[in-house]
Amino acid sequence: MTGAAETGAPTLRDLLEAPRLGVAVPDDAPQDLERTISWAHTTEMRDPSRYLRGGELVCTVGISLQTPQDCRTFADALAGAGAAGVCFGIGDGHDVVPADLLTQCRRHGLPVLVAPPSVPFSTVSRFVAEYGLGAEIAVARATNALVPALLSSLRRHDSARRLLDTAGQILECHFLLEHGTADAVTDTGSPVVTVDVPGVGTLGWVGSGERPEPALLDLIARFVRATTVQQDVEAALARERVGQLLSLVERRMLLPDALSQLLDWPGFAAAGPLTCSAWPAGAGALLSMAVPEALVGDAPDLCLMLTPGALELTDDLSLPSGHSAPLPLTDIGSAIGQARIALELAQRRGRRVGPDQLSTLDSLLEQLPSAQLAPFKQQLIDPLVETDRQRGTQHVRTLRTFLAVSGSLSETARDLYLHTNTVRHRLARIRELTGRDPLSHDDQMAFSIGLHAVDRAGGSPEL
Repeated sequence: MTGAAETGAPTLRDLLEAPRLGVAVPDDAPQDLERTISWAHTTEMRDPSRYLRGGELVCTVGISLQTPQDCRTFADALAGAGAAGVCFGIGDGHDVVPADLLTQCRRHGLPVLVAPPSVPFSTVSRFVAEYGLGAEIAVARATNALVPALLSSLRRHDSARRLLDTAGQILECHFLLEHGTADAVTDTGSPVVTVDVPGVGTLGWVGSGERPEPALLDLIARFVRATTVQQDVEAALARERVGQLLSLVERRMLLPDALSQLLDWPGFAAAGPLTCSAWPAGAGALLSMAVPEALVGDAPDLCLMLTPGALELTDDLSLPSGHSAPLPLTDIGSAIGQARIALELAQRRGRRVGPDQLSTLDSLLEQLPSAQLAPFKQQLIDPLVETDRQRGTQHVRTLRTFLAVSGSLSETARDLYLHTNTVRHRLARIRELTGRDPLSHDDQMAFSIGLHAVDRAGGSPEL
């Protein structure tokens, strides 16, 4: 475990003890399970050493390991390249780990783990890849849970105390809000993790579990500040009026030029292009603080914001948002429509979506009903998923990589550390399973739509 703590990478023991992963050891023979894994590398080559840089967990189902000499060559190559160990997948090429391979690996002190048929190598790779990102993933998941609840709290005009109680329930802890900047302590005398909230006081955290990451405390502090802005009734009414007027323009019930006559905002006087951005409903107070020069409007279903020229946000609001291209005032209705569509995409993706992303195939597909995409998933991707699940193969991963590199066999082989002939074989097998040819341009488009449907339906990341 020491190696993992120092490098942020998992050890073989971490992989072995991971809940629900299902990796095991082949027998009771002692092995060095404290080796750190730098990456998971899948191969069926007898000598993959030229693709290794040291520290890899080499995953194989042993298709090329049929003789004692094959096993010796394989183990010698891995040991010479400094591999961390072998993860052998049973149920495809072999029902058990070949005894000759175990013998050769023990000769080199090379640990061996066993992956059952129910554990595809992509699951192992995902564990290794995400292990070092544990804190970032935890923050992202907590943010995804917090933001909608805190936005709802702002829309209800909750007090700062109630907002903090909501955050505490989600994170299973308690937050203190003290006026001033004095260091806070618990009843036991231990210090409280705190962050300053300008104009409000000090936000502190207490709890028995792991403390929230600083990014989460900053996010919560931002919402606490927004509650004070939200209490400004006059400002809230002004944002609501702006939202109503912008909604009328979007529905073509009000001419855009009328905005400059009804609203006193310096951005209209500049006579330059305007950028419209759309945000989740309830974000008006946050935006007013973050971009004081903007025109912010609270509509019932979303929050709209106009800024002169291109919007440059230096403050990360941790909110999904959609942004239009800069357009003149006369086209502001179109800009609002662009921003609304971009926000819908952003809420699915969990990040900002700009105008450049509205002209892509993915953005077009995301605007189509799921029912129209379902046949592509059912006929083209589901058969591959089922085969990969039953046999531990990687047809979906190969197809996704192949399409990502614009159908280049050599680049696919390089990215997957495979021989080009292996890639050809997998693509031929995909053609057999689906009746569509991955080498055909039209069928590539169909496969892309099918993969998009999988992602949109919340498919597993390894797919």
